Amino acid sequence: MSEAWTTPVGRTVAEHTAELSATNPEYRAARDEYARIRELRKTNPIAAHLRERQFELGLTQQEVADAAGTSHTAISRLESGTHTPSLATLQKVSAVLDEELLICFQSTVDGEVERDFAAVA
Repeated sequence: MSEAWTTPVGRTVAEHTAELSATNPEYRAARDEYARIRELRKTNPIAAHLRERQFELGLTQQEVADAAGTSHTAISRLESGTHTPSLATLQKVSAVLDEELLICFQSTVDGEVERDFAAVA
């Protein structure tokens, strides 16, 4: 029922991406990493976000660990979703990733969701 999207040269997007996957190892690696991030997002959105941001910036876990003043093992556990980090660690890592860590308090009042955000200083 749905039509296949086509590229300007008349191939479907699926055909084009299959060709890229077959011929371009960087494309294939990025595609595979984003697939892993999508799966991780289902179980641990914080870990998925940190892993995606690190990938976007082209940083290794060791580089993030060194800049955040923590160990490679801590970053690995954080990104795998097997460890719940402290706020202090999240704040250091978010600074390395050029982001600001926010905390949200949420409540429901008369059926309306209310959220209050605050930056972690």
